[in-house]
Amino acid sequence: MSRSRKFLLLTVALTFILSFSSIYITGALYDRVMMTSEDEGIEEHSENPGEGLIDLFPVNDENVGAILGYNHGFKGTTDVKFVKAVNLSMQNVFDEPELLVFNSTSYSINIDDYINATYPVGKAVMPSDQPVVLIIHTHGTEAYLSEEKEYYTPSETFRSTDTSKNIVAVGAVMAKNLNELGVPTLHDNRMHDLDSYNRSYLNSYRAVKEYLELYPSIRYVIDVHRDSIFTEQNENQKPVTIINGEKTAQVMLVVGTNQSGGHVNWRENMTVAVALQARFNNYPTLSRPIYVRTGNFNQQLTPGMMLLEVGSCGNTLEEANCAAELTAKCLAELIKSH
Repeated sequence: MSRSRKFLLLTVALTFILSFSSIYITGALYDRVMMTSEDEGIEEHSENPGEGLIDLFPVNDENVGAILGYNHGFKGTTDVKFVKAVNLSMQNVFDEPELLVFNSTSYSINIDDYINATYPVGKAVMPSDQPVVLIIHTHGTEAYLSEEKEYYTPSETFRSTDTSKNIVAVGAVMAKNLNELGVPTLHDNRMHDLDSYNRSYLNSYRAVKEYLELYPSIRYVIDVHRDSIFTEQNENQKPVTIINGEKTAQVMLVVGTNQSGGHVNWRENMTVAVALQARFNNYPTLSRPIYVRTGNFNQQLTPGMMLLEVGSCGNTLEEANCAAELTAKCLAELIKSH
């Protein structure tokens, strides 16, 4: 066999292996994803949602590390851990977007019940100099990768008290965009977990209650977090997509229920979340399914209160900020339509 023919066969074989590996990782990995909850101390394993996931990035020298789990120049380095880019939207860009739900409660969830439900939030008066939206951060010290990279050191905590680098910075981008879109928005930039993580939800409860009493015009409260997603093999996953040519963190709405008590009207919050999720679907693969949980997450305070996870600790701040801009657009559309 000639050298040229051997080289051609080797090239074809290598291309096939890389293509198969990337499809398998992004398609089947979701079965193994372990969503960890710092709030309730539980672990949830998804059930066979791997179908329809896509390879987000074509295989090339620049991003093969993100797909296969290593970066050129760092292969074999024990002091570095790697991040994998995954699509956790349960859909791909070619699908007709659907409203999807992960339900970890004992309640039966029929999405049609919420699509057709009476919208529970009173119409906001605009234009107005009074705030309509409040953005808060129960876990304000949550942070991202420090720069555009797919690796980190074992000492990385993914926490920061620098509000220009942590989740507070993402809330600032969201608030800025909402205000520019004509939706008066307040941003509470306090880190409610700074002094005591265990008291963070109590601290944010008191803050939201005070804001609602001071500003009766507030209709929506968004508690902005970032997720933490690791596989059973302790591999750090970053949910990411490409929208308008920009790498963008995927977002996820979390809805609390009355299963742990204290939130008998949780279905009102679910109705609002479904309405916002429908706006997210205008940007295919932006949003992960709505996650319905047993805790209440202070959402009993007002029907328009939602918890929003913007990416995970594997994402970069830049990817999270892109998601914050799109979230602001979707929320502004929702508010102006009701």
